[in-house]
Amino acid sequence: MARISKAQWEENFASYNALILDIFLNEGWDHVTYDRLSKETGLRKSTLQGYYPSNSDFEVAMKGKVFPIILQHLDFSSRTQLIDSWQKAMKENQFKMIMRMFVMHAHKKGAEGSGRLGVLGLAKFISDKLPNEDALEIIQLLFGLTVTELLGIDRSDMPS
Repeated sequence: MARISKAQWEENFASYNALILDIFLNEGWDHVTYDRLSKETGLRKSTLQGYYPSNSDFEVAMKGKVFPIILQHLDFSSRTQLIDSWQKAMKENQFKMIMRMFVMHAHKKGAEGSGRLGVLGLAKFISDKLPNEDALEIIQLLFGLTVTELLGIDRSDMPS
């Protein structure tokens, strides 16, 4: 097989990263697989492994991309506005897919996963924007809202 230049490798890598991000944001992290990428690109899985040695390496495609998407949905003008904007954002597919990934990573990797760093980054942002609020309490509330939304639980499901 002919070798490709470093520039071509980087161009291919950027293209595959964009594909990974698109699949993730529109369908969810569980749809980002070697099989799916192979189908979309026409490449063999072994070729893709030259770019992503393991499926956990797919995360590199999201580096620096997820946090701005989260922020564009949220209103940090007050605690109430943040909570309301989070609830509204959970109705948006891309935001929901990102939050679903955080929950999946928490389950699979716990404190060892990259999701922890993302949540801590969000907590820092909340602390900076709402300095008189308890950032941990807000994070716990927001992720509680996330789980109930992902489970399809709302007030109508609660006992009277």
